Amino acid sequence: MFVQSSWNAFSAFQVFGDHVPMDGFSLVVRISADPSAVEDMIAARAPQQAALDPELAVMMLRAGLGLVLSPSVSFVYANPDETIAVLRRESVFEVGQSLEVHDHLISSWAARMALISGVSLPISGRVYEFPDMGVVRKAVRSAMDNHEEQTMQRSALRLGAQLRGRGEPFHTSMVETLEEQSHLLRDGGIDVDGLPSWWWRGIAARAASVSDPNQVEIWSQLPSSEQMSALIG
Repeated sequence: MFVQSSWNAFSAFQVFGDHVPMDGFSLVVRISADPSAVEDMIAARAPQQAALDPELAVMMLRAGLGLVLSPSVSFVYANPDETIAVLRRESVFEVGQSLEVHDHLISSWAARMALISGVSLPISGRVYEFPDMGVVRKAVRSAMDNHEEQTMQRSALRLGAQLRGRGEPFHTSMVETLEEQSHLLRDGGIDVDGLPSWWWRGIAARAASVSDPNQVEIWSQLPSSEQMSALIG
């Protein structure tokens, strides 16, 4: 639904095709559903759903957070627009493994979403290789901060998709400014300040035990971006 622009700053770290990371480097897989498909899904569900369709947003969060159960994943950050999975360094060390892990996470996300929602969404994944965990933490913090900063715009566009699905007039040009976004949301009866924490900042999950992937720690209310860095290891 909403394309995260924060990743433009990390485009130099994106890798393509099969890839074995250099010693000390870490791989991150970023997964997102096709924005147009999500928008169409929101529009189709609009007549039966509450404003902003939080039910669908929670479904996408659950699909993303479920990836932390994968033995190759150590940490997951998820919001209604994207999922970021930090891979264990030991999970990719031979030719062919990066594609296997990427494809596994993509199919796992898609399968979970289809099971939860009953709808198959087209999704894509990107792989990034970062030189150290400090850069990994910076990328995740940037994604979280950007998601929070764009809350007004994201919410307005989501409500606009619902209006379109109900046969009411809407175009993205109607919410280009903060004032226009606030006006649309206010008319829709939405108190943005009252939206839950996960709507603003997303949710994080971490594997609590290497030996038992079912032991998971979840943060539904994320700490500050600086404190969150300590969770990523």
